[in-house]
Amino acid sequence: DQVLARTQRVAGPLRTTVVHNALPDSDLRACPSQGTRLLMVARFAPPKDHLTLVRALHRIRQLPWALDLVGDGEGTGAVRDQVRALGLADRVHFLGFREDVPELLARSHVFVLSSRWEGFPISILEAMRAGLPVVCSRVGGVDEAVEHGRTGLLFGPGEVEVLAEQLQRLLTRPEERAAMGRRGRARFEERFTLEPMLRDTVRVYSQVLGERHTRGEQPLGLAAG
Repeated sequence: DQVLARTQRVAGPLRTTVVHNALPDSDLRACPSQGTRLLMVARFAPPKDHLTLVRALHRIRQLPWALDLVGDGEGTGAVRDQVRALGLADRVHFLGFREDVPELLARSHVFVLSSRWEGFPISILEAMRAGLPVVCSRVGGVDEAVEHGRTGLLFGPGEVEVLAEQLQRLLTRPEERAAMGRRGRARFEERFTLEPMLRDTVRVYSQVLGERHTRGEQPLGLAAG
């Protein structure tokens, strides 16, 4: 990301810019206030840290919730073992690889991502597009998409206690889930549809080409004759 490029001295602040990922829109919408089904979409690998989510949910097992885990990978067995050990096997569902994620989002009520490392996850944008509140670890570019306290809640990677508190907060407050989902959907429409991404991409190219023209350099992609 832009911060990493600066800290590693790849480029200075005047030579970097951000054009966020985007998604085509969808008519599928969730109803966050109508239930307590949680969804996480991620491959089963150490950076995604499903175990933090499972341990957090064990701390609030007195509440009515169900968790759907979408994805596969070599870490599936370890997560299954932890779920069984904590007595949550009847509430945590392993759905494997799915091609109907928009439909699964539409039937869910809270989206969760407990990763220890991310770039700028598309899964968060998919959740916002569906109108879901997002509970996610504050890593990578996550806080460029999720507004803490407005469209979702952010926690530090591996913070089981904090995640448990945040999930309890949303699971017991249907009106807040709905409000965050609405604001997340509005933020998606404003910043993460294809139109602003294309507009910003054209702006960057126009700026770069204009600077090269001013310096008398060849346009990008053309070799000197």
